Amino acid sequence: MPNKPKSLTDKEQKVFNFYEVPDPVRIKKVVKIIKKYFGEVTGLNVLECGVAKGGVADKLSKENARCFGVDVNPRELKGVKLIQSDLNNGVPDFGIKFDVIFAGEIIEHLFDENKFIRECHKSLKSGGVLIITVPNLVSLSNRLMMFFGLMPLTAHVAAPFHYHIYNRKRLKGLVKSADFSVIKETSSYIPFYKFNRIPGAEKFFSFLGDLFPTLGNQLIIFGKKK
Repeated sequence: MPNKPKSLTDKEQKVFNFYEVPDPVRIKKVVKIIKKYFGEVTGLNVLECGVAKGGVADKLSKENARCFGVDVNPRELKGVKLIQSDLNNGVPDFGIKFDVIFAGEIIEHLFDENKFIRECHKSLKSGGVLIITVPNLVSLSNRLMMFFGLMPLTAHVAAPFHYHIYNRKRLKGLVKSADFSVIKETSSYIPFYKFNRIPGAEKFFSFLGDLFPTLGNQLIIFGKKK
């Protein structure tokens, strides 16, 4: 069972009490790049911040990585050591340093994203990798919606549980300011609604996300600890 949190300072995140990854394309892409970077995931220490069913820790734990997770809400995942804690209070001490820290759709929910990224730097091994994904305020679909005077299709601005907004330049700047070297920048996919119903479309729109990352639905950045 997950450890109980010492304190919860952000009640807005209770909306994610029961949570499964809604965008598997993003997770598939992150896992693929981790495997390409390290060559072998067996024995890697992987921490997922904002852990969810179908997430990076859930998938890599099935491939013999040593996976850990932290979330403000209670979670249970087979093969993943979990601590329930509010990341606004800091990254919990698991007693080890990590090869990979993954924060998928997390920093926009935190009061101080700079503090969190600096703490991730301290929790990584030398040469370890921090992977962050965030909603892209200026994705193709959002640009089109705002061009016609409409709010973005996704609640990047108005959602009560989002405290920050991002484009690629701002996200990259945050990571570099915490003494990381940016080793890869990409995005999940160019938005095309219900594309998963079309055979082969997922791979095509994922490729477009790599080709035009500033237009993708979620930004993805890999930072290496110097």
